[in-house]
Amino acid sequence: YVIANLRVAFPELSEPERREIGRESYVHFAWNLIDVARSANWGPEQLIARDEGEGREHVDAARAKGHGVIGLTLHLGSFEMSMRLAPAIGLPVTVIGRPLNNRLLRRAMLAQRTSTGAELLLHRNVAPQMLRALHKGRVVTVLNDQYTRRSKGVFVPFFGVRVSTSPGPALIALRAGAPIIPGAFVRIGPDRHRMVFRPALDVPDTGDRRRDAELLTASGNAALEAFIRENPAQWMWSHRRFRHSPDLPTDPYEGL
Repeated sequence: YVIANLRVAFPELSEPERREIGRESYVHFAWNLIDVARSANWGPEQLIARDEGEGREHVDAARAKGHGVIGLTLHLGSFEMSMRLAPAIGLPVTVIGRPLNNRLLRRAMLAQRTSTGAELLLHRNVAPQMLRALHKGRVVTVLNDQYTRRSKGVFVPFFGVRVSTSPGPALIALRAGAPIIPGAFVRIGPDRHRMVFRPALDVPDTGDRRRDAELLTASGNAALEAFIRENPAQWMWSHRRFRHSPDLPTDPYEGL
């Protein structure tokens, strides 16, 4: 699906250019696996020593409002390490995630992900727990860059076409009054990373909560797209992100 996605996202590029991005994305995925293995026993100091932070002031300003923070992020760079680094630099994160199918691997990854103080919540029926975490002033982090079932998603733009996206982070943010801060963990070299935070998303106020959530979700997609455009080879292009898009004349994955 990698090339199919790249054809949708970068129609202006040549096929060799898209294939080069696709190859590099597999290289970065391999680096992610190496990061997970090598850093299994790293403590906070070792994690901090490998990070060059950017935009921390945006998170601090959002937390100062007293309603918690929604951290909007994506499967880019060494995202597994980011949930361990965040508590090490003083950010009380609660991460929404899906459980791994393999029981032994699930147990090992849970121990690693929470080793520095992160809280991990399963993604099903998680809204009440998210609201409680926000009430405690935590940074509730959601990876919201993958396809959501049409029955649960809203179709908002992503790389120029509408895609089904979860409005959950936006709905929770509006209900709790919590700012949404886009963030990413970008690899900048061997054993070097940059945790990047951007300013809080503007909150729409149309008088219609569902419309506000849709507009806020679209703003979130734009922020995540910007991260990908800056580092296209570091995103996981293997996911069928553009399925069922009403803006595509054919199924980009047909026959794959």
